[in-house]
Amino acid sequence: MEARVANSTARWAIWAAITIASGILVWGAVRHAVAQHWANASNPDQWMRAAELEPSNAENWYRLGRYRQLDFEHTDIPLAISFYGRATEINPVSALYWMDLAGAYETNRQYSQAEQAFRTAQQDYPISAEVAWRFGNFLLRQDRVDEGFQQIHHALSVDPSLTMLAVSVCWRSTQDIDRILASALPEKPGVYWGAIGFFVDANQPDQAVTVWKKLLATTAGTSLPLEKAYPLLDLLLNLGRANDARDIWGQAIAAAGIQSDFGPGGSLIWNGGFESDLLNGGLAWRYRPLDGVAMKFEEGDAHSGNRSLRVDFDGSSNVDFESIWQWVVVKPNTHYRFSAYLRSADLTTDSGIFFQIEDHSHPTNPEQFKQDPTRSTPNVIATQPWSLNDLEFVTGPDTQLLRIVLRRTPSGRFGNKISGTAWVDDVSLVPAPTPAVANP
Repeated sequence: MEARVANSTARWAIWAAITIASGILVWGAVRHAVAQHWANASNPDQWMRAAELEPSNAENWYRLGRYRQLDFEHTDIPLAISFYGRATEINPVSALYWMDLAGAYETNRQYSQAEQAFRTAQQDYPISAEVAWRFGNFLLRQDRVDEGFQQIHHALSVDPSLTMLAVSVCWRSTQDIDRILASALPEKPGVYWGAIGFFVDANQPDQAVTVWKKLLATTAGTSLPLEKAYPLLDLLLNLGRANDARDIWGQAIAAAGIQSDFGPGGSLIWNGGFESDLLNGGLAWRYRPLDGVAMKFEEGDAHSGNRSLRVDFDGSSNVDFESIWQWVVVKPNTHYRFSAYLRSADLTTDSGIFFQIEDHSHPTNPEQFKQDPTRSTPNVIATQPWSLNDLEFVTGPDTQLLRIVLRRTPSGRFGNKISGTAWVDDVSLVPAPTPAVANP
């Protein structure tokens, strides 16, 4: 009898324990579900109820801290600091929590506490680019430039995509490109290209050239992509720094492993025989598509060599064609001879194809040189065999940059839609002896 009573008591005790445990689990699940519902609500008051219902959930306190720090209408930085503090107490290894706590401290002018929070974040996540980036920016705002640059350097070593933003921040802190190169930028080609891109966009050619030289020095013996140098070259050309552009062009093609392709006899035209593909940048041929016109290489049909440039007009429009051109660096007060071989087949209208030489050393009056008829070769129309088209001229006292452009100007006559084909080959620009002046 006593055994039965004991067994019954034990069963009841087990059942009670299971019931209590189940109730605790159910209550915990319900509490978590309710807290999660409140945490996902759009009303911030519900977030506080979620945090109070689940005080061990660090994310709830962190979210409250963000709200009190960033919501302009309800900003309360001391309260945000307290909420962030609760989050870091519960989860002391979250670098994100420590970084935002540091930001709140800085806003509240508690700079020593902010620095300590950043250092704790870095201890928790030492390889993080974001931690180093935010810590570095904090140090720069405290005018601790060398320490800030060290953190920026670490951030870029991990994440080079931050380069342009990093250079912007460093440039605002100290407009000393040598210091930035020495301390803030890791010796990586991607970082240097990003820095060049920043200075090109900022219209700072001297700084861009300085980074370019550093890039060349640290990548000696390795190949660099030529097209990445085009924006820097365009900046120099647009600013009239033709000689600098010429020097960097030579360095860029050498670094890209491309052989020099200037023509024979000291010609200044790159790829004047069209034996190489068009690079579309730098001091080589550039081109752009134009409706009604097709350009391609013609294999086996050339004045010399293996191929020429073929231009087809489809007769659909009265095109204004200047879709292939080349920048050429020249010397002032120098006599030059330009020449090119052209042929045509069934090229209609009175306005055919010709070369025009434009002086781009006078940005205040760019049309002056362009409108001079002595700077254009004869107009090629109808059907003509390969023939030499040339002209001689003397550059002005300030001339450093010419644009050699293959042109067709719109016709003013009835039936002005051009059709037919033109071929171009052996384009050359060379210094020529100055003609002797006859005695009067």
